[in-house]
Amino acid sequence: MRVKSLFAFLFICLDIFIWSVNSVPSRTIPSHMFKDFTLNDKISLEYHYRNGIPAKGKNFHISKNMVNAYLKDIALGKNFYYGKTDGWLRKALRKYSIKDENIVVFGSTLPAYEAFCLHFGAKPVTIEYNKWKTDHPSLICMTPDEYEKEPILFDCGLSISSFEHDGLGRYGDPIDPWGDMKAMRKAKRMIKPNGLLFLAVPVGKDTLVWNSHRIYGKIRLPMLLKGWEVLDCFGVEGFKDPVFNKSTKYYIQPVLVLKNTPS
Repeated sequence: MRVKSLFAFLFICLDIFIWSVNSVPSRTIPSHMFKDFTLNDKISLEYHYRNGIPAKGKNFHISKNMVNAYLKDIALGKNFYYGKTDGWLRKALRKYSIKDENIVVFGSTLPAYEAFCLHFGAKPVTIEYNKWKTDHPSLICMTPDEYEKEPILFDCGLSISSFEHDGLGRYGDPIDPWGDMKAMRKAKRMIKPNGLLFLAVPVGKDTLVWNSHRIYGKIRLPMLLKGWEVLDCFGVEGFKDPVFNKSTKYYIQPVLVLKNTPS
């Protein structure tokens, strides 16, 4: 038994070493994290490998012209990559004003949602693992580590299809079964008490799609929303069984308006 335990320990150490030095996301779930990732096999598991880590030495650049193009399209009522979710976000921001507020945007490689914030009168700051540079005077981007060095409180937050990726390593983030939960807890610390978080994640049957994303259902969605008050939902009226009971291929991304209730 001692030999088996020693070998298990060595394999875990080897796994950790490989992931710490690897420049690409892991194609497999770390063996010692499997039960936590699947919640003891309660979560369906599928595979769709993605590498979102930019090539070494490559930096994203968000130009002023790019931002202005998004602003023009938003003014015309156009939606972007997430289609209906963008339309639901537009409705949410019309109902819940963010004018003149400092807003944190969680995870963004294209400035569509920063442009949404500017269009509705807010002042965005983006937190992104793969930091980008910009010549737009109203945009700021920093890494999580940079934020921790000089933390500030924001009036509100915006996370559109971001937290479901946390902890999967797709974008160079640390592999962590609870990465999404930790991101939500961190958001509570970054947003002022009673401030709002506009959140969109895939909702359907509980599924882990390694290493692409998570889909939140009856099991994991309440866990994700713990500590937040759901004020509104754009895209689905309540979370009815048909939303959760369809196949793992089906999901929607409604926009939830959450209130950061003091604990």
